[in-house]
Amino acid sequence: MAASFDPPRNDQTDVVLHRLKPLGVAAVGSFAVITACYFSYRIPLTNPHAPIMSALLLAAEAFGLVSLVLHLFSVWTLVERRPTAPDPDVSADIFVTTWNEPTDMLRNTLRAAKKVRFARHVWLLDDGAREEMRALAETLGVKYVSRTDRSHAKAGNLNNALAYSDADFIAQFDCDHAPSPEFLERTLGYFRDPKVAFVQTPQDFYNIDSFQHRQNRQSTEFWHEQTLFYRIIQRGKDFWNAAFFCGSCAVIRRAALDDIGGFATGTVTEDIHTSLKVHKKGWKSVYHAQSLAFGVAPSNLDQYETQRLRWGRGAMQVWRKEGLIFSPGLTLAQRACYFTSIVTYFEGWQKAVLYFMPMAVLLTGAMPIVWTGQNFVSLFLMWVLSGMLVNETVGRGYTKTLWMEEYNCLRFFTFINATMALILPVKWRFQVTPKNLEAIGGLPLRQAPQALIVLLAAVALLVGSIRFLNHPYLPTGAYIANVVWTLINGIIAVRAIGFSLEKGRQRRAAHRFALPAPVAASIPGVGDGQVLIATDLSVGGMQLRLPQGVAAPKAVAGKIMLPDGPLAFSGRVVRATKRKRTGDSIAHIQFEWRNEGAADRLNACLFGNALQWAANDWLETDASDFSWRQIISWFSGRSAARAQEDWQACNLGGLAGPHVRCLVQKSRREQDTWRALSYEMPPSVNGLVVNIPALSLVRRRLRVAGAQTFVVGGGIVYVMVLKYGPEGVNLAPEPDASVLPATGARVA
Repeated sequence: MAASFDPPRNDQTDVVLHRLKPLGVAAVGSFAVITACYFSYRIPLTNPHAPIMSALLLAAEAFGLVSLVLHLFSVWTLVERRPTAPDPDVSADIFVTTWNEPTDMLRNTLRAAKKVRFARHVWLLDDGAREEMRALAETLGVKYVSRTDRSHAKAGNLNNALAYSDADFIAQFDCDHAPSPEFLERTLGYFRDPKVAFVQTPQDFYNIDSFQHRQNRQSTEFWHEQTLFYRIIQRGKDFWNAAFFCGSCAVIRRAALDDIGGFATGTVTEDIHTSLKVHKKGWKSVYHAQSLAFGVAPSNLDQYETQRLRWGRGAMQVWRKEGLIFSPGLTLAQRACYFTSIVTYFEGWQKAVLYFMPMAVLLTGAMPIVWTGQNFVSLFLMWVLSGMLVNETVGRGYTKTLWMEEYNCLRFFTFINATMALILPVKWRFQVTPKNLEAIGGLPLRQAPQALIVLLAAVALLVGSIRFLNHPYLPTGAYIANVVWTLINGIIAVRAIGFSLEKGRQRRAAHRFALPAPVAASIPGVGDGQVLIATDLSVGGMQLRLPQGVAAPKAVAGKIMLPDGPLAFSGRVVRATKRKRTGDSIAHIQFEWRNEGAADRLNACLFGNALQWAANDWLETDASDFSWRQIISWFSGRSAARAQEDWQACNLGGLAGPHVRCLVQKSRREQDTWRALSYEMPPSVNGLVVNIPALSLVRRRLRVAGAQTFVVGGGIVYVMVLKYGPEGVNLAPEPDASVLPATGARVA
């Protein structure tokens, strides 16, 4: 018997519901009418002389329609939850799992985990039984658990640790996900409801140069391929009590785990399997949409496809093992939500049909439909474009159709491969997604399917054009339509290959953070007390901006000003580049730390927070994908990059009163607007003066128009938006009590 469930209500004090707006409803209504007209016209056009081609194309179209309808059901209403204070007597432990990942990654994650408020113990679960992990745990003062029997992979590792911990709640993180100090503070309050089994938060990523990140160079938009899932789909599933446990960045109730016999085993995706078993037992789930931990996204195609293949195979195994559609215990809505996510992997077959069908038509002359000319083309285009509009609308700006088509092309064969696990009873091995930055040279074998699309498109266009010019073997309109269709597929594949090759040339030894920091260094030509600005920070090095006329030395030593005080550093300059636009130069410095823990304070400022998003005013969604300028730039592969202003050291205060030292940057999105970073609260929020000595620039009568407070390392960073005007907002003395919208938590 299906479990009963009451969806969240808008009158609940801790819940706000965001239903599809009237414009979106109108788009859906229009699509429904056009779809009815299209299929009533389209189905009779099935060509009896090409039954296989006809059936494949019609199935691909029907699959797209069903997928969109299921997606609409899942995300029609989004849930925004406001956390309540946790029970002060709650006991929560943190589990960090590892197998073969590097020590420095675990060091950063464990140090961040130790600062999480309300955490009783931090446990390092080492499935590799490595002595260096044991030593790291002892050094950092965290508990260590290992095992020699690696049965059931990650799920087995977690279940093994449950025998050692008696906490009521377990916060689980992968080795790369560094949590924010307030992680448990924001999530444990939901467990005041005794029916809540787990609380999931977004998996966000600090390596913005990853394979799944994209930047709109005409704005401050930074988007990643999982944004739609974590910002929209999970919030929609939350309405139906069907949000997934994603294996990291989540808290789960021990009693719920005991009820299902521990973390689910028998599949390579213990996360979705565990959440399904929990829901079947009648427990509730909660999705808290604020990013509270930051990890590493795949850096190249090899890592990306390894991860997606495991997810897809695991989804098929869950389907085989649990029955899904007809399995008892789930509500009808929960079945639909789980089916929607699992059936997504069959999209690979649909894409293969859509990629190769026009090539087959040009090469063979066989048509999957009876050609009726302009009438069919007009109705088909109306149907496709209205579907794209609906997809963008219900995605609330996070869909990014043009970028997603490149990812669809890159993973279509991986998805086909993954679906074979539904019919092949193979015991697939759990494959950990690599976390390194190793470069991939040349065209990897994984891109053979995309290369095949490009090759067959070229052959089909050449052969088809020669045949058509010599003897029109297709109706003229059909020939043109299939040429255009083939060209679009070829362009998508070429762009996908180019993007993959660009990401495969990764050469950095450590992930960099796009954060500014003031630096004091003894460099010939730089006056005493002059503040230099460092950017592109990492444990391995930084970029240091030098004034005009100052030559980069071979080595440099000084202090990086961090929120909790100065950090001494030394390093060598590996290269220097002069900037034509400004006339100054950038020294690329490689740090030389005196011991392994010397950079801990720097890493504590970089990992486990969203400071780089707030500092750079990055948005996960900004402009529409469907402006003509963006469409043209997408097809041409070019985009006009808007120059970003440099960070400058300045004094911020009143005309004659006290001031604080901070860094400011002129906004690229708004005129007469500045963004400021300070380790101290300014003396006022009104009547402020910005004094930038390096530019001999003074701006008066500024106000604090927005602010956000971050706990960074052992100190506090204030990120402020400064504008002209009479009245400012009050600064939040407590961390994250912000009046500036938090990155990654935009309300749709």
